Amino acid sequence: MKTVYLVRHAETTWNLEGRVQGSHDTQLSPDGLAQTEKTVEFLSTLPFDAIFTSPMARARAIAEPVALNLGISPVVVPELREIEFGNWEGHTWDEIRAMFPATVAAWELKSPEARPGGGESVADVGDRAGKVRLMFESTSGQLLLVVAHGGFNRILMSVLLDLPLSTYSNFTQPNASISVLEVDSNKWQARLSDSIFHLT
Repeated sequence: MKTVYLVRHAETTWNLEGRVQGSHDTQLSPDGLAQTEKTVEFLSTLPFDAIFTSPMARARAIAEPVALNLGISPVVVPELREIEFGNWEGHTWDEIRAMFPATVAAWELKSPEARPGGGESVADVGDRAGKVRLMFESTSGQLLLVVAHGGFNRILMSVLLDLPLSTYSNFTQPNASISVLEVDSNKWQARLSDSIFHLT
């Protein structure tokens, strides 16, 4: 039985301000630094065989110290990066709805082909998530740590669980949350979703 611990990065300054980050590499907030420390401490007690991380600094802030504590090297996987939100990035959702009402309406209807100007569609991200699933299933290790992003993780969970892409909004993915998924004979199941128990 292969087990994946799927982790979202801790709070950033843009999370705190309610701004869409996407491809922007924003800094952790003071609370985010504390969340990172607690998450690293908890994850470092587990004997991971492999650690995969988004290339973005906010994800590597968890993956790299855990890897160092366990004496292994993290693998940077470009497909784990956050959804690219194009011209929405840097704006709050209220600003985005006022500036781009038509594209936001399509996005909120969860159309797989809806996309921000210059950004990715849900279908694009689903394709990336499919590649990540294949990577998990072909990896020899049995206990895997994956650190990525709220938007991407929600779509990845839908792909792993063979759910329609439109179900991604059923997952909340708070900052520094941990979800645990298991696979047996290419059939995935969620054992824990969106937990922040380790932060209390």
